Amino acid sequence: MRKTIIGIAIVAALATMPFLVPALYHQFTAFPKSIMIASGPQEGQYQQIAADLAKEIEAQLGIEVKLEKDTHGSLDNLRLLRQGDVDFALYQPGTERVLDPKHSDSSKLQPRFVANVYPEVTHWFVRRGSGITSPGDLVGRKVALGEKTSGDYAMSKLLLKHFGLKETDVDAQYLSFVDVRKQFATGELDAAFMTLGTHAKTLTQLAEEETCDLLTIPYAEAFTRKLILPSPYTIPAGMYDSYPSAFPPTDVKTISIRASLLTNNGVDANLVEAVASIFLSEKFLLANDLGDLVDGGKAVAMQKPEFEMHPGATAYYDPELKPLLPTDFVEATEGMRSFLVSSMIAVFLLFRWYAAAARRRKEHWLDQCIKSLLEIERRQVDLDQKSGTDDCTRLQKLLDEVTDLRQGALRKVSAHDLSDDRAADCFLEMCHALSDKINAKITRQRLERKFEELSGRLGN
Repeated sequence: MRKTIIGIAIVAALATMPFLVPALYHQFTAFPKSIMIASGPQEGQYQQIAADLAKEIEAQLGIEVKLEKDTHGSLDNLRLLRQGDVDFALYQPGTERVLDPKHSDSSKLQPRFVANVYPEVTHWFVRRGSGITSPGDLVGRKVALGEKTSGDYAMSKLLLKHFGLKETDVDAQYLSFVDVRKQFATGELDAAFMTLGTHAKTLTQLAEEETCDLLTIPYAEAFTRKLILPSPYTIPAGMYDSYPSAFPPTDVKTISIRASLLTNNGVDANLVEAVASIFLSEKFLLANDLGDLVDGGKAVAMQKPEFEMHPGATAYYDPELKPLLPTDFVEATEGMRSFLVSSMIAVFLLFRWYAAAARRRKEHWLDQCIKSLLEIERRQVDLDQKSGTDDCTRLQKLLDEVTDLRQGALRKVSAHDLSDDRAADCFLEMCHALSDKINAKITRQRLERKFEELSGRLGN
């Protein structure tokens, strides 16, 4: 009965597994109902990219996407990621290294790389008629360096160092893109360093307003050789306006650094893989004029990551490395798996204990059998002690008792019990030994009687 119940329980558990595992898998790997994306400053390209990405995610994945608008740049976006306030964010690589080099964050959530986005190009604007033509002319002038938590500001600090200037050598202004444009228009600002995508709205507006000129960065290639992340870049003549006059009028040599799409290590790998697939789809790249990603593909998208790549992004770039089960699912069910394994071990040990206890309860009849066998052995000792006696009848009776004991024991045990239960095996061996001993005595007495009969006949 007990074995039947255990068998039914095992069959029931196996029958529910095909339904239980998919349900658990879906529960732990389903996309969230809504996510948040951090964009960037007004009139910058971050806002445009983030807004378009949000629309595509909503359309293809059915997830509500909220935008954290008007953030104060890359460092602010990084903070939002670490706090878990946003799931994805745009970031200018190297910003934290420049603005917060001693950063130490024990936060559980840490930034993870998803993909490169587009080159953020450094623009050195000077107010038209300001007389600024070289880095030395910036001393004492009002220069916009960007907001203090922006990648704009990080690049401005590096440029000042490249020019041999300190931040205190200029009248530093920490302005947004909108404020830069306004102060150029009013003549309050002398120069500005702006690092942003070439499709940013503020660049075409500056060109149309004709309040400033765009200068070449001296020794731009030397600047990029000293640092890992930036690359040389040339802004072609007429990039931002071509009629009635080109802006810039000639090619401008400068530098660029590729913006990144980041997430954090708390975001589900399946979601990150899906977002990477949407972002790097040809449809999205063409719609947002990300031509270098169209041409370069995955090789450009995963080039020079500042942060560790998210497992979901790795699965997108190299599907062959994708594990059978998502990492998030394995980690989420680790506690459950440990509990199930521990429970199975506990049930096994309990079953063994119960079986051993049952065997011990059975041993009382075996004890009685052994005691009866020892009593038979004691009684047979007194028989066949003197020559001429005839104890065959009584010995035969004892032999029959041994046989009855052995048969009774064999009726109560199985072949499996005999292989596992050493006590039953020993009892049967004792029965065989005692049977042999009694048989030997019976045989001897019968031989003696036959010899006596033969001797009597020969004597007559």
